[in-house]
Amino acid sequence: MKKLVWWMRIVGALYLMEGIGLTLMALFATNEFAEMWATAEPGSLDPIAVRGTLVAGMPGVLTWVLLGALLWWYARVPAQARLLVIVVICWELLVWLPLDLIGLFNGFSAARAASLIGIHLLIGVSGMFALRGARE
Repeated sequence: MKKLVWWMRIVGALYLMEGIGLTLMALFATNEFAEMWATAEPGSLDPIAVRGTLVAGMPGVLTWVLLGALLWWYARVPAQARLLVIVVICWELLVWLPLDLIGLFNGFSAARAASLIGIHLLIGVSGMFALRGARE
């Protein structure tokens, strides 16, 4: 159970940092947020594209905040967190990993795609091992 608690704390902290940081970026550096999210060259997006990218990107960003907070909350009672951990594993492997692969063929540099694929695989697969270890 200890491994699962630490996995939840580490992933929860990563999600909170990512989500809060990107939320602040979306609020205070809107153009840069949109350019990063859309993998566009600096200054290449018009105001409508910036607004559209902001609206399209924020659900994923705010989901990191939500899941990060839930992971931290339920790390206190990991026996009750199985479904949450399964959701995070599925989110990593069935949402972000395919997005990284799509991004690789639509503007992500190979280095960016490879690092994101590695991160999402690491979180998802390590979550499966932590969850399995908690059963034993």
